[in-house]
Amino acid sequence: ILVDTVWALSYLTDGGNEQIQMVIDSGVVPRLIPLLSHKEVKVQTAALRAVGNIVTGTDEQTQTVLNCDALSHFPNLLTHPKEKICKEAVWFLSNITAGNQSQVQAVIEAGLLPLIIRNLAKGKFEAQKEAAWAISNLTISGNRDQVSRLIQEGVIGPFCDLLSCKDTQVVQVVLDGIHNMLKLAGPEVEHLANMIEECAGLDKIEALQNHENVDIYKLAYDIIEQYFSEEADEAPLAQGHEGAFEFDQTTSIPSEGFKF
Repeated sequence: ILVDTVWALSYLTDGGNEQIQMVIDSGVVPRLIPLLSHKEVKVQTAALRAVGNIVTGTDEQTQTVLNCDALSHFPNLLTHPKEKICKEAVWFLSNITAGNQSQVQAVIEAGLLPLIIRNLAKGKFEAQKEAAWAISNLTISGNRDQVSRLIQEGVIGPFCDLLSCKDTQVVQVVLDGIHNMLKLAGPEVEHLANMIEECAGLDKIEALQNHENVDIYKLAYDIIEQYFSEEADEAPLAQGHEGAFEFDQTTSIPSEGFKF
């Protein structure tokens, strides 16, 4: 009965923000969150889908879930032996990193960035895809320090690796994320560009200039023109601290990521 009830909630929450609000107003969320660690995988799966649907809503609706200590369940979900659960857990987090900066910070403070990056690097393709969204959303919603933390956690190599995948949407998402990181890098832009070059990311971006998708080849061209051409090398750079990322807070990137 429990499984059926939770699936019913997941179908309800799949119907847009008004229905999400009805579920929240019913007071069920605090009882739903503990089911994320239920011993039966079927219950966990249904609960994860239901809370995942809720966080596709507004920032306020997302906050209702976070206020119930939802993130404490995610270290186990992100390392779950069932691939489908890992994928859904990363999908959930991609909707949190699309929220506001305090929601992005909650993901960082829960210690989840290394686990998102682990799914990006070693997960099955479906989980890698969700991880790419989670990271790209963070580069849109997050502030300079938050994006800097992502880079310090080692995201660049596995993120750039996805530039050679066959899925056009993933390539676009990763390229956007890299572009956002470079835009925010300020005085550290040269250091970041070197990191991208060292992990063969630059070779992949250069190859994308011949991509059939017009948005991809234009963006690849723009990134190289702005950050990797000889003119870019000659641009005067303010000196930041060696090895530490100090990102440019004046750059304006929309403060909301994409909700799926």
